Formats: sequence, C-alpha cells, structure tokens
Amino acid sequence: MSAIGRMACSISHDMRHSLTAIYANAEFLERLDICASARADLLLEIQETVLAMTERIESLLQFGSSGRKSPLVHERVSLIVEKAVAAVKFHPDGQNVSIIVRKFPPAEADIDARNLESAIYNLLLNACQAATRSTHVPEVKVYLADVGERIYVTILDNGPGIPGSVRRTLFDPFVTAGKPNGTGLGLTLARRIAEEHGGSVCLEESNRDRTVFTLSLTKNRSLPLEDLKSGRVASKPAAMDLRSAHK
Repeated sequence: MSAIGRMACSISHDMRHSLTAIYANAEFLERLDICASARADLLLEIQETVLAMTERIESLLQFGSSGRKSPLVHERVSLIVEKAVAAVKFHPDGQNVSIIVRKFPPAEADIDARNLESAIYNLLLNACQAATRSTHVPEVKVYLADVGERIYVTILDNGPGIPGSVRRTLFDPFVTAGKPNGTGLGLTLARRIAEEHGGSVCLEESNRDRTVFTLSLTKNRSLPLEDLKSGRVASKPAAMDLRSAHK
C-alpha cells in the first residue's frame, strides 16, 4: 500500500505540474502583444506537455491491465521495430538523436504487434533520453538478430550509463533512474510484454560510454513451456555475441 501511495502522490504531482503549465501557456496565448514566434513556442510546449501526460496515462493503464488480450499474429518483427523507431523520431526526446538502424534480417514470429511495438518504443525512448545526456553527439543503435528459435532486439545508446544504485531494481515498477517526468513503468512493461512473448528484457552492459539492452522473444509460441522459460538464460550470450560483432 505504501508503494501505491507513493505512486499516487508522484503521478498526482506530475499531472498537477503539467496542467499548471498548460493553463499558464493558455493564458499567455490570450494576450494580443505576443509575436507569432512566441505564440508558436507556447503552442509547442502545450503539445509536448499533453503528449507526456498521455504517455504517462497510457503506461498506467497498460500496467494495470491483466496481461495480453490481443491474439498473436505471425508477422515480421523487423516491421515492428521500424514502426517503433519512426514513432520515437517524432517524440521531442528523439528528434535530436541519431538513431542508426542496421539492415534487419527477415525474422518472423507469433506476436502481439501493438504490445511488442510498445515495448520496443519504451526501450528506444529510454535510450534516446539517455543519449541526450552524452558528452558526445547523441546516438542510438538498433540491431535485430535471428538465432534459432529466438529473435533479439538490441539497443545501444552512448549516454552516461545507469546509476549503480538503481540497477538491481531497474525493472521494478516506478523506478525512474533519475528521469524527471517518467512514471518508472517503461522497463517494467517492456519486460512483461517480452515475457508474454516467451522472452525477456535484459540490461547487458552499462558504463559511462554506453548502455545496452536486449529484448528477446520466441518465434513459435507453441513450443513447450520448458523451452520458453529458458529464454531469459539464452538471451544473454546471443546478445553478447551481437554486441561483439558490432563494436
């Protein structure tokens, strides 16, 4: 209950802050002495604030839902990754980040396309937000590997790394790793969605030069349960081989 109380206070504070900013900007827009460029900036701030609020609400709704409801459809995972990349590029935190996408293999799997895209989007957005804190030109790289019965999506950013104090609880709900406007649900949801696809999300590496996350999933969800459960163990060596190949 204490965790729920802290979460409610945090969300309430974030929403109140966002609504105050929207209200203040709306009042400024009523003034007749504001030039066109200032008016455009105010409108942009309102749009970005509404987008952030919508994402927080969507995360909470998704976190509170009782698992996957959509049927699995056999699709190309590369298309889902490309859609997630395109969506992140439109986000304010992704517009000034160089997102490098390597040529993807034509890997196919039984997936819930909407949920999987959401999981990859969350990982990409986190990577972009980390990259903007880099001392170099912000950069994110995306790889897709097809290995046996599994598919791996690996995302690298050149940000300053994840603080050691939160690494053990990184996938717990409401852990934000210092992000001022996050709900702390992105990684939690990404891992849950990956597990619903017979895989997982792992932090492979994090230091002051780069951070690497890998999402894995099973191609065929009709495999025995024992094989699906082995996904978390199998993902790490494959991801390490992938990182080594692209260093």
